[in-house]
Amino acid sequence: MAENKTLADNTVVVILAAGKGTRMGNADMAKVCFEIDSVPAINRTIATFKARRFNKFLLIVGSNAQDVLDTVTREHPGVMYAYQSPQLGTGHAARIAAAALENVGYEGNVLVTMGDKFIEADAIESLAGGFVKQHADLALLSIPKTKATEGSGGRVFLDKTGQAIEIIEKPDLARQAIADQIKVKLAKASQLSGSEIVKIIDRHIPTKRKQTAAVGELLELASTKNKITKATLEGILQKPQYNLKVRGEKYSAAAIEKACKHVNPSLYLFKPGAFYQGVAMIDNDNAQGEFYLTDIVRHLDSVKDTQGESKFRIRTVSITNPDWIQGFNSPDELLAIQDYLRQKNIVRQKQVKVSTRPRLQKKQYCGVGEWIDKIENDKPAARRWLGNIYGPHPQLHQHKRKDLLKVLRCYGKKFSFDDKVCIVRAPGRINLMGRHIDHRGGFNNFLAINRETIAVAGLRNDDNVVAYNTEPGKFNAVKFNVSELIGQFAWTDWINFVNSDWVRNMLHSSAGHWGNYIKAAMLRLQHQYQDVKVKGLNLAVTGDVPIAAGLSSSSTIVVATLQAAIALNNFELTSQQFIDLCGQGEWFVGSRGGAGDHAAIYLGQRGKIAQVGYLPFRVENTVEAPANYQVIIANSHVKAPKSGSAKDRFNSRIASYNLGLALLKQRCPQLSPALEYVRDIDPQKLGCSISDIYRMLLKVPQFMTRQDIKKMLSAEHAELIRANFATHAKPKQYNIRGVLLFGAAEIARSKMCMDYLQAGRLEQFGTLMKVSHDGDRVSRPTASGDYATLAENCSDEYLNRLITNLGSEAPEAVLNAQLYMQPGGYACSTPQIDKMVDVACGVDGVVGAQIAGAGLGGCIMILATKESVPAIQKALTKHYYKPNNLKPAIIPCTTTEGAGLAEF
Repeated sequence: MAENKTLADNTVVVILAAGKGTRMGNADMAKVCFEIDSVPAINRTIATFKARRFNKFLLIVGSNAQDVLDTVTREHPGVMYAYQSPQLGTGHAARIAAAALENVGYEGNVLVTMGDKFIEADAIESLAGGFVKQHADLALLSIPKTKATEGSGGRVFLDKTGQAIEIIEKPDLARQAIADQIKVKLAKASQLSGSEIVKIIDRHIPTKRKQTAAVGELLELASTKNKITKATLEGILQKPQYNLKVRGEKYSAAAIEKACKHVNPSLYLFKPGAFYQGVAMIDNDNAQGEFYLTDIVRHLDSVKDTQGESKFRIRTVSITNPDWIQGFNSPDELLAIQDYLRQKNIVRQKQVKVSTRPRLQKKQYCGVGEWIDKIENDKPAARRWLGNIYGPHPQLHQHKRKDLLKVLRCYGKKFSFDDKVCIVRAPGRINLMGRHIDHRGGFNNFLAINRETIAVAGLRNDDNVVAYNTEPGKFNAVKFNVSELIGQFAWTDWINFVNSDWVRNMLHSSAGHWGNYIKAAMLRLQHQYQDVKVKGLNLAVTGDVPIAAGLSSSSTIVVATLQAAIALNNFELTSQQFIDLCGQGEWFVGSRGGAGDHAAIYLGQRGKIAQVGYLPFRVENTVEAPANYQVIIANSHVKAPKSGSAKDRFNSRIASYNLGLALLKQRCPQLSPALEYVRDIDPQKLGCSISDIYRMLLKVPQFMTRQDIKKMLSAEHAELIRANFATHAKPKQYNIRGVLLFGAAEIARSKMCMDYLQAGRLEQFGTLMKVSHDGDRVSRPTASGDYATLAENCSDEYLNRLITNLGSEAPEAVLNAQLYMQPGGYACSTPQIDKMVDVACGVDGVVGAQIAGAGLGGCIMILATKESVPAIQKALTKHYYKPNNLKPAIIPCTTTEGAGLAEF
């Protein structure tokens, strides 16, 4: 629930509760006060949201307002109210809400729903998770259009990219159907009788009051006894209200029905800008003459940015179970909801076993042979999916088809071509800025790339996991039993389990094995759901993310495995829960990093850079990737394994963060309450100058041995010391000050870099890349061109010089002494990586270059103009690959969508 707690704290729930409910049969009672299984509907809704940690509510009341106030206040005191009079529709009510929120200066998210609803917690979880996952400005829930649901809401119209562009309400659709049918008759006749027209109207709009509002002109004509000429009717039917348009294109009612597969159950989540601008645009140009909230989708879609693209990202969150959100307009619909609840209670009380088959749609879950047929025959749905995920790149599409067929055939041969399976893809990632700081409360700035892991997964009836790779010569088969592995540690704390001697011994005997990452995902999931036996998987896996190269190949395996297990076991997790489980799961292999890589893999957007913040987790910002620039990955061929001495070096830096911050707080007691994370070593947060930050760091020794740490930290830190020392072998010393300075400076860089990208200041962005790499640098070239070890320098002299420069009047000295310009000393590069960075930065057109990933080998990433790519390839081949007898491995990257299940 970590994500929803964060989201909930920054969200007000607006409940529209002003309607009369004339069809409920009791005009003296407000519609929202009718009871559902002995609880007033409005109170049940508020309680459901409160259970998901939403705590800010605004009710829009009107008819029987006092009845609503009395009912709610008894159970939920503290709820805010605004009065709607007259009641001119849901859009008008939303305007009342917007005005009330603006009056109190509210700037958070806005979740809007109706008071005459029964809402399951699953619907709220799905909406919140989809809102975050899809980086939406407006996320709206949708349910499948079936015979049971087609009368329950407007049709949700999507464009080819998945953007919601219109919700067509039932009255408007009915009016169009009336016009369409009259036009058909006029094609065969020169006139129609009034009775013929009335018959058509009655078929589509049974209620007389609604007929008058929707097609008043036609009714008036039909009331005459004379025949109505074709010219007269065509004159009326040419009017805009009888010609539905979506983005300027005319549609018949039948075409709308064919295009729209989902209906709108009225649950929306807005970012504040979208809500305030959208409600201001709502009008009453519709069949009922009311202000519809649903019109906000069309209006927001019409707002364009400077490039002519939609300014607001409007996305649907589709759920397959329409029972999760049900409305009522009449006593029989209310009884149906109550019957649904009672049946659930009976099932729960009798402990009736419910189906454990995956609740996936056919386009996500079908036989291996069916998947192969869709791909081999180039079905339209498969083509659309490839375009949505990878963009307009035909050669890349063909490459992905080959990968999909290869891994599907691997599954079929090892298991069965008849098995029903899902396909999961998890892309590699590039973090343009923000290294080693996600677990310190900093920011990552991510791209998801076209190098990825693809897994085909089928559900087993036991808790065994069997996995094969399409390259068996490099990756042995994986077979294990979840219960046996988690064993006696199943119900202890996860950190105790991964720190146990049993796990350490197991990993020591299988260091670096790809199966450990599959185990990490499955064991973390089982540990999370201790009251459910997680079913095992049959897996076939393929991938082209370079291994041990800093592109998170191991994390892609964790993400793909966990997503398959969650989908096939019918678990419902929010984006934050999923990302946290991935990050914590990877602790199983011995590293102690955060969840930044997994967030990037899961939340990536094609053509976008996403800025993700941590502690708490949130998507802070997204910007377009620079149009005329290329991100390039170049592999050093120096492996960066997360085991052995590399793991020890990596974890020693984490320990330096933890122990250094504890010492800093101990030696600056007046600031201790404000120093929760390394990100709090910030002048603005602490209300001090940058010079004061450097003076604080002077109170922490540059280097410390374990003996020094034990001696200097007070007794209350004994457990902190023990836990951190346990993660790695004893080093000669810790560069405590260098790591803290790097962290504070890198957090500043990672926060401000998006402003540079948005403003097109690529040169300044490149400067930040170079400074960031210097924080990881371990060597520099000598006069002879060889690379010599670089001394870690965050000395007292260095910090005092920065303080002096900040007080000078020399602009360049002051600029270079800024916190964000300090590399610090994290030192996770290699001499080979350092040389590649220097070679790349010497090529015209290169903005910047730096190490990619956690370091200790792997790749560099380069940001450069597209025209300079050949020159970069030539320079790296000449100065690095050829002298070292290495095969050039230079990869221009294409951005893709983040991880997910294949849907076609």
